[in-house]
Amino acid sequence: MQAAPSAAGLELANWNWKVVRQFVQERFDLLLSSRTCLNYLHRLSFVVKRPKKRLLKGNAEKREAFVTAYVALRTEAQAQGAKIFFVDEAHFRADVELRAKWVLRGEPALVDSTSPKLGEKATYYSAVCLETGEVEVMNVSGNTTAETSVTSMKQLREKHKEPLMVIWDNGPAHHGPEMREYLTTPDLQLRLVALPGYSPTSTRTS
Repeated sequence: MQAAPSAAGLELANWNWKVVRQFVQERFDLLLSSRTCLNYLHRLSFVVKRPKKRLLKGNAEKREAFVTAYVALRTEAQAQGAKIFFVDEAHFRADVELRAKWVLRGEPALVDSTSPKLGEKATYYSAVCLETGEVEVMNVSGNTTAETSVTSMKQLREKHKEPLMVIWDNGPAHHGPEMREYLTTPDLQLRLVALPGYSPTSTRTS
């Protein structure tokens, strides 16, 4: 039980009292009560935790490097009187979330993260300034594209007159001829900073 149930020949992802009962029944032909199975889990140092999603493409080194770069970026923004916004497409959907799972005491509770189809989600651009708590949103009908990204940048630019630094990922909708053309706008005072989706950090300025 120190490994996943699959290592014990069970086609299940996580341990719980029902899986323990199935394991014991298949191995020893004994049918245990739920209380007995729960006692076994506790005796083997398992505890119940609410799981966190494990990003399968995550790169810890690249994320750590970005955190270091972000500290310098905040210092630069303060010196320039600029405001930093984290921007991304926010997708809302009806989904089932695992509320808790049994894990060994001291171990993190993690579940793999997947993404539903576009038609199963409502999509918004959202921009959050961590320093001021300001939030801006824009609804999107259909797919997000370079054109919709430009529209969201224009909305943000109109509402906030100071220099802006926008941090977002390298998604396809954040690039393209429409975005490149918009970045040539005179006196735009908008700097785009790309963060992992999981690639080395790069910057584009205008």
